[in-house]
Amino acid sequence: MPPRRRGPELTPQDRARIFELKSIGWSPNRIHKQHPEWPISTIKTTIRRAAVRNDHVSRPRPGQPRRLTEEQRDYLYDTVTHTNPHATNRCLLESVNNVVKLRSLQGLMRELGRRKWLQRKRPLLTDRNAQARLKWAQDYEHFTPENWKHVKWSDECSVERGAGVRPVWTFTRPSEQLAAHDVREIRTGKGVRKMFWAIFGFQTRSGLVPLDGDPEARRNGVSGRVIRALYSAFLPEFVGPEDIFMHDNAPVHTAHIVRDVLRELDIEVMPWPPYSPDLNPIENLWALLKAEIYRLYPELERAPDTAATLDLLIRAAKEAWQSIDEDILDRLAVGMSRRVAAVLEAKGWYTKY
Repeated sequence: MPPRRRGPELTPQDRARIFELKSIGWSPNRIHKQHPEWPISTIKTTIRRAAVRNDHVSRPRPGQPRRLTEEQRDYLYDTVTHTNPHATNRCLLESVNNVVKLRSLQGLMRELGRRKWLQRKRPLLTDRNAQARLKWAQDYEHFTPENWKHVKWSDECSVERGAGVRPVWTFTRPSEQLAAHDVREIRTGKGVRKMFWAIFGFQTRSGLVPLDGDPEARRNGVSGRVIRALYSAFLPEFVGPEDIFMHDNAPVHTAHIVRDVLRELDIEVMPWPPYSPDLNPIENLWALLKAEIYRLYPELERAPDTAATLDLLIRAAKEAWQSIDEDILDRLAVGMSRRVAAVLEAKGWYTKY
């Protein structure tokens, strides 16, 4: 919301009229009702300052005159709000002929309620992707929280030693952190990692299942054969006859052998729009999982990349998964109506999730 802008100053005649009405006993509220074009705060200020004004004319403002005109201030505000929100400070200064310094410009932006924010990252969407997302939302717009209780969400997640730690906030100023050694020390390079799988729904969750690579796969990674064996073992227990199973469009999920086993198990699969991690509530659980690992085992962040560390990482991940409060899982499961509404409002484009 743009900051509240000052309206035009009252003329000396308007101020004289306000003072005249006040002198005959009218209250500021009564004056405002008779003249709604005058804000009540302006009426009160006019009455209060009448004694120090000469013929109701504004006194000269103290200090140096502003270097930027009102037109230049409006131009800068419109530029960063509408025309070019990515404008650099250098470009903004050049647009007003450098009549002010950088610090003055930064102060003006704060005064106008404009500051720069780190741009959010989202998967690249095309018009076709957005239309697919919109159609998905329209198809499930009628789902109630009771309907969403029958959806079971699944996914794989790679957990790497040192990744996913929550940021640390400090009261030490950035300019003082190096001298005070108040820095977050991180290890460079790749850490040991493990792929996991899980499924959850309303009042339901599997354990966190470590996934081993397929020795027959080209890179020994998780393949359709691994997913087929996984689904055969776990889905009959967690997906009932009235449930809908969700997994995304990863190649290992769309492989023929995976689709065949889902048909054999007579499981209804929810169609899933491409590039839509924001619509999958299990993504929220992965973020919570990674943060919880380091709350329970902070030593893992800087542990050496050994087989023992990998074993500890697997044990910590399983424990962290089970420690996530069930209320969080339930709220994510039944809160899907809000995500659907967000996609509809965005016409298939990006949402806040």
